Amino acid sequence: MARSNALLWFALALIILLPSAAGRLLLDFASGLILILIITPFILGGIGWIGWRLIQSKLVKCEVCGMSSLSNSMTCPICGSERSQTSSSAKDESIPASAATIDIRAEDSDS
Repeated sequence: MARSNALLWFALALIILLPSAAGRLLLDFASGLILILIITPFILGGIGWIGWRLIQSKLVKCEVCGMSSLSNSMTCPICGSERSQTSSSAKDESIPASAATIDIRAEDSDS
């Protein structure tokens, strides 16, 4: 019986507060809190993803054993093999796309 009385008083307080300025303040506070609770995991996930991409770009993979590590030494920390001078983040020596041209000639087709 005590539970139904508490629920009745809570409903009565809501009926009195909601149409007033105090009720509006209560709803604004609750909606802001819910918005923060919903957005926070997305923000933390985005920060974590950016951090993971930064760490992943600094990883160097050993060509012998396949171990990925952050060390800048020329030897692999696991198997001890010498690493080559080029790493996975080395730039490709091919022609840049801005320097490549495509020549197009229009020809009449004889049918």
